[in-house]
Amino acid sequence: MFIIKTVERLIFRAKPGARCFSTVDSSKENPIVTVKQGKLKGAVNKCLDGSPYYSFKGVRYGQPPIGELRFKAPLPVKPWTGIRDAIEHGPVCPQFDMSIVDVVEGNEDCLSLNVYTKSLQPSSKLPVMVYIHGGAFLSGSGNSETYGPEFFFQHDVILVTINYRLEVLGFLSLDTPEVPGNAGMKDQVLALRWIKENISTFGGDPDNITLFGESAGAACATLHMLSPMSQGLFDKVITQSGNCLSYWSIFHEPVARAFRAAKALGKEAKDINELLSYLRGCPAVELARLSIHTRTMDEKFRGLPIYFTPTIEKKFEGQEQFLTEDPLDLLLAGKISKVPMIIGYNSAEGLLMVNDHLKKIKTLWPMRVRAR
Repeated sequence: MFIIKTVERLIFRAKPGARCFSTVDSSKENPIVTVKQGKLKGAVNKCLDGSPYYSFKGVRYGQPPIGELRFKAPLPVKPWTGIRDAIEHGPVCPQFDMSIVDVVEGNEDCLSLNVYTKSLQPSSKLPVMVYIHGGAFLSGSGNSETYGPEFFFQHDVILVTINYRLEVLGFLSLDTPEVPGNAGMKDQVLALRWIKENISTFGGDPDNITLFGESAGAACATLHMLSPMSQGLFDKVITQSGNCLSYWSIFHEPVARAFRAAKALGKEAKDINELLSYLRGCPAVELARLSIHTRTMDEKFRGLPIYFTPTIEKKFEGQEQFLTEDPLDLLLAGKISKVPMIIGYNSAEGLLMVNDHLKKIKTLWPMRVRAR
């Protein structure tokens, strides 16, 4: 009961006028909003109680991180003319299927977010909750039905979910200006900057943003508390079953790991430049399965290791660093955002995957039969 009251006090107490929701009828045309970059057309949906809410899905916040931009910090999406559809989810970032390891899904052009709100009046100033999905830094997205907004609307909040680059595409580090590391975390920073800049258009309060996540998403949320890039982009934090002090959340010796990964793909790179050139040319489908390819026999026996995660960055002129020191050192030195925080854990969190797995049963069952 204490936790529930605390959550309501920290997040769900909207400012006056928060309940003055727009009265858009579901029979009318899809809502159109204007953000800093251009116009978006969303959809009208229904809450569990039948009341309407608005969704804007697949909203791009970054340019496609492809070609020369692969492994680099993201660039903001360019302004557009006309009206962009924001009715369907954007593609998930490349990842192997946790239930069918040989299957890879997603697209590198995946830097998008989803906004769910019951008000399109800037005067509403609703509290904003930004969810960072888990998945061991190698799977997941903000698109899953698991993260739908219906529950949150009982508390008059706006929900935003985001996609960010995963695995080697999001967390390769070569300790060079070209690939300093933490691209996936910088994706999240760019998304937070977009939210800070635009959320008032969706009825949100840019000065009342709660960052929350589960498992790897919780580790990300606490890393943002330590990052100079994230300062001022959120006001509260909730973590569920994870934090940046977890042994799996940070990896060291990233360059050696990158060479090992290339070797697992059959490439004996002589130097960093050759390594980068090779990895830039690899199909995303191969890179999305690197954690599988690089396991030793002992690691296969013990389970799935997490190979590409956030790492400490070297300083390079003209570039922002996401993580400057070891998280524990930063914490002990008091270099942390002093914001209200709730820490907890989830039981039976594997149930998060059940819905997606059940949908794939028609694919899984024939594969199992053929294997016999």
